[in-house]
Amino acid sequence: MIDSYIKKLSGKSPVIEIPIKKNYSPNVYVSVLAIRGRVDKVTPTALVDLGKPAYKLGIAAVQVGWRPHELRVDVKTGAEVYKVRDKVPVKISVRRADGGVLPKGSEVALAAIDEGLLELMPNKSWKLLDTMMQQRGIEVSTATAQMQVVGKRHFGKKAFPPGGGGGKQPTRELFDTLLLWKGSVALDAKGRAEIEVPLNDALTSFSIVAVASGGTGFFGTGKTTIRTSQDIMLNSGLPPLVREGDQFKAGFNVRNATDHPVDVVLNAKVSQFQRGGVATPMAFDPISTQLLPGEAKELAWDVTVPTNSQSMQWSVIANGQDGIVLDKMKVKQQVVAVHPVRVYQATLSQIDRPLEMSVAMPEGSLPGRGGIEVAVRGKLGDALVGVKEYMSAYPYTCMEQQASRAVALRDQSLWQIAMNRLPTYLDNDGLTKYFPCDCGKGSDVLTSYLLAIANEAGWSVPDDALQRMKSGLTKFVAGNIMRDSSWPKPISGYLAK
Repeated sequence: MIDSYIKKLSGKSPVIEIPIKKNYSPNVYVSVLAIRGRVDKVTPTALVDLGKPAYKLGIAAVQVGWRPHELRVDVKTGAEVYKVRDKVPVKISVRRADGGVLPKGSEVALAAIDEGLLELMPNKSWKLLDTMMQQRGIEVSTATAQMQVVGKRHFGKKAFPPGGGGGKQPTRELFDTLLLWKGSVALDAKGRAEIEVPLNDALTSFSIVAVASGGTGFFGTGKTTIRTSQDIMLNSGLPPLVREGDQFKAGFNVRNATDHPVDVVLNAKVSQFQRGGVATPMAFDPISTQLLPGEAKELAWDVTVPTNSQSMQWSVIANGQDGIVLDKMKVKQQVVAVHPVRVYQATLSQIDRPLEMSVAMPEGSLPGRGGIEVAVRGKLGDALVGVKEYMSAYPYTCMEQQASRAVALRDQSLWQIAMNRLPTYLDNDGLTKYFPCDCGKGSDVLTSYLLAIANEAGWSVPDDALQRMKSGLTKFVAGNIMRDSSWPKPISGYLAK
């Protein structure tokens, strides 16, 4: 309940006026309880009293504008088109939509991202004002006992809509979709900020988005678009992942952005990196073509991926007729094995006498792949390579698993990451939850496990979290708090004895 009023109604003008305040955004529900007094002209009878007081309850949804909470964000750049690896100056200006003064400490978050990525999935999190101004639902239930005293009369239907809501030029090889992300950029007293966005080698369009917030009630988003271009543009059509023995067309799109025809010769140099780290060159014949103004063509080579490869590094150069480099780029392909090396047989033996064993490569195995590995250990417990490999690839992320993985790998950086997150895993009693959600309670078993394993590893727990965890365990042992578990629990009566 935000506000309440008492108003007099008349049949000649059955209208109620109420002020719409700023804190009503984005919507409110207005309910009217209309009560009519006794009508003296109607005489009651022994069976019915039509003149007795009556009431009617009506509810209406009222949409309220966002202007009091809106920030107007302007994002401007010096030009619309840039060359690759240029630095783009970005000017940001933020002001309140209602003309008021920006709160102190107002800031923006800035992102510069490839629009091709946004075509796959738009980023809705940038619409901060829309998120903060979600429709309210009805959270007030009205009940009355007036039916026991007065009659109910029909004053009209309720309005109850639902709520809710060249050669010297660099080789292009930097193609990250995210150019820049700054989570917090402070604004000056006039609501302005200047940032420099470094471009990479991608020939595409980029969106520069600024999301502004001021105080606790002002939000807004601004956006601008820039693009990178050059006269002759190469774009790769290579698959990023191939297998040994795969046959495919290695295609590159060549585009002429000038207003005159251009003769282009496309050359490719490929370095095939084998699993031992040795680089072997692969040769391809050059491809010549003529591009009309604004024309684009795909030029391709037929490729068979060599066996025993780990990656393929492509260096593609587009030359003019006079040998001038028009564009060049590098692309890397990952190569995976069709038949990965795996263990077919393993034998564990105690060597207290000479040991002879007959072995042979499996029938049909690929030459040069796999082999025999012999390891000698003084103790069985010395060989923990398999355990470390398993824990390195461990995919689960509850608090117990984060701590166990860090200790098993003896990785203090992983332990520190888990400890930085630990306060969000503690419940109101100081016990640790498996996941950082608001639902559920912490576990006494997990809390004691974390303290025990930290002590055993000789690593520390943050002081504040440590005191809360100790306090929670103390209350649990004393019987002041209870947790459901299949493990035996202490009983306070026995502890008292």
